[in-house]
Amino acid sequence: MSAESARSAVLFDLDGTLLDTPRAIAEQMSLAVEAVTGVLPDLETARALIGAPLEQMAGALSGTAPDSTTAQRVSADYLTRYRELIVPKAADLLFAGVRGGLERLARSGLALAVVTSKKHHSAELILEAAGIREQFAAVVGADDVVHPKPHRDSADAALAILGLPDTGPSGAVVGDTAADIGLGSAIGAFTVGVTYGVGSTYQIASASADFVAHTFDDVIRAVLLRTGK
Repeated sequence: MSAESARSAVLFDLDGTLLDTPRAIAEQMSLAVEAVTGVLPDLETARALIGAPLEQMAGALSGTAPDSTTAQRVSADYLTRYRELIVPKAADLLFAGVRGGLERLARSGLALAVVTSKKHHSAELILEAAGIREQFAAVVGADDVVHPKPHRDSADAALAILGLPDTGPSGAVVGDTAADIGLGSAIGAFTVGVTYGVGSTYQIASASADFVAHTFDDVIRAVLLRTGK
């Protein structure tokens, strides 16, 4: 086994895992639906859909198909709001411990990637604005693959960019929804479910995460313990 193939990878979800964006996303998506349809969706309904691809979320909240003209208009309106209102606040939306924790993982020799249901460009924008883009050797968005999470497509795409055949024996997938845990399970990775994002402790535990983390510091400790660092 080569030194490169022996490396381990940690694949991170973005919203609700690295950045405290779920409330802002739910608010702006609801307002986008109202702007297009005249009907304001319930905020909790919008929040519960976070983690799904944008068009699916727009379709569900507007009562239309994801590929409908209405869903496309909602998506476009939301993306404008996202760029103008959410991205500029990115640095303030980082969860406690994220910046230092990512740096610690990188120093330990782990390859880091973001695997998100966001569109690729949107993910790049907010990671840059938050000041953590340089920590990730790969970013995979929903529009980079055919099948969204929990299908393994996005994990496979990230690992291909990293030049790795799998996450390695000490790698992990980290996220705040059952779809993230399902993604990790699909590739046989150690899964870390966080409870400070969209998913509740019960939902994360029910998804059978290998480890349940209540803070980002918990995430780092679990991953480093698995790597033996």
